[in-house]
Amino acid sequence: MKVRAEKLTVHTKRAFTIARGSSDSFERVILTLEESGVSGRGEAAPTNYYGGDTEAVTEALDSVRVRDPWDIEGTLRENEGLHPSALAALDAALHDLAARRLGVPVYRLLGLARPQPQSAYTLGIADPETTVSEARRLSPFPILKMKVGSRDDVETVRAVAGFSDAALWVDANEAFAPHEAPGVALELKEMGVGMVEQPVPASAGPQAMRAVTEAVLPLPVIADEGAVNAGNVPALAGCVSGVNVKLAKCGGIRRALEQIHVARACGMMVMLGCMVETSLGIAAAVQLSGLVDFVDLDGAMLLADDPYGGLSYENGRILLPDAPGLGVEPL
Repeated sequence: MKVRAEKLTVHTKRAFTIARGSSDSFERVILTLEESGVSGRGEAAPTNYYGGDTEAVTEALDSVRVRDPWDIEGTLRENEGLHPSALAALDAALHDLAARRLGVPVYRLLGLARPQPQSAYTLGIADPETTVSEARRLSPFPILKMKVGSRDDVETVRAVAGFSDAALWVDANEAFAPHEAPGVALELKEMGVGMVEQPVPASAGPQAMRAVTEAVLPLPVIADEGAVNAGNVPALAGCVSGVNVKLAKCGGIRRALEQIHVARACGMMVMLGCMVETSLGIAAAVQLSGLVDFVDLDGAMLLADDPYGGLSYENGRILLPDAPGLGVEPL
């Protein structure tokens, strides 16, 4: 088994700004596992918020232990000390390798139907004129997700809601204090917004999310930063409408399936999200997209220099090719 981890830097088409900061370049790590002339690949998307460090992730992935590549669960357990983003890369590479050797797509390996998800497209925080112009440009997209970090940004949402036919979702990335978040969410509901994501800091606890959820019922309120993995889900039951599952924060396809199943057992909705990632990282998440209620897998759509091909993007619709594995190849 040959193991290779390589860093790469990708750039967004424009600065991507959320409540916590702004950037137009993102370091990612690509893991390649090669066995008998067949290669499987996975992407790590570490972020500072979740304690990710690109150098550390690269070093760790270069020395992963893969005794039997067919034993996906056993290999993941043996490497469970990896940072979740690194574990996600290993998980994806193992699934990609196994499915390629079998000549089937990963979703078939998982016993799932072929997905064709409709994803939201995210508008980062910007001045109202820029955001309105971008929303008009994106008029063919049926779902727009708007980032907000202040009440000024809420007014920008109001401006877009005034003309856009798209379904609008709003992601606050923990921007509002618990005492103000219910009022903000109620304003968004009155504008016709279809979903609100993580309006308060995760550190405020599930009850702070409950106050928002109860204020805007039946508008869905989704936990993201407060729902890192399956272990976080039961405490959120009854406090939020659902959770945002991201492979890079929970540890990959297998751990995402655990989180989805726990959420369903708790009677919760599920959103499938991503970081800013290449089509390789997005392809791993797409395999599970038929299992969820909300899809936000636009990470590669935001890039100016996606180094992987295979997925097709049509106004937010993600189309998988009829190919084995994850369905993507380096360009």
